[in-house]
Amino acid sequence: MNSVILSLDPIEPYKLLKKFQDTSCNLSLSGGQSVFIGYMRETNQSRGDVISMKLDYYPNMTKRYLINLGEKIKKDYKLHNVLIAHRVGDVFPDDCLVIVACWSKHRKSSIDAVKVILEDLKHNAPLWKKESFSDNTSKWVEVNT
Repeated sequence: MNSVILSLDPIEPYKLLKKFQDTSCNLSLSGGQSVFIGYMRETNQSRGDVISMKLDYYPNMTKRYLINLGEKIKKDYKLHNVLIAHRVGDVFPDDCLVIVACWSKHRKSSIDAVKVILEDLKHNAPLWKKESFSDNTSKWVEVNT
């Protein structure tokens, strides 16, 4: 299974994690697994009426960026496996937005790797977010939290 997934369709995080683990992981080698699942919320830094978000991306550029990020982190943190799944297109509150999962011999490596990947996704990955509000206005997200 591909270790980087960009999905226009809703993501079912636990099904996706199980499928990846069953097809791509040798759990007899991995003593640690760290998983982050992020969901879209209806609030942002200043408003509580976010009704949707559009995540724009350049498919080849974004996928290549995430593949390179995963490979670098896998090497730097001596991981057995890395999974990065991110929604693109139209997303709504309660939708799974991102999954980052890492498998390693020891827990510390996988926990630290997930943190590094998430920060990179927030600040460097070629993904652009535009929030839409209940009053029919919208705004590009300029600051990631």
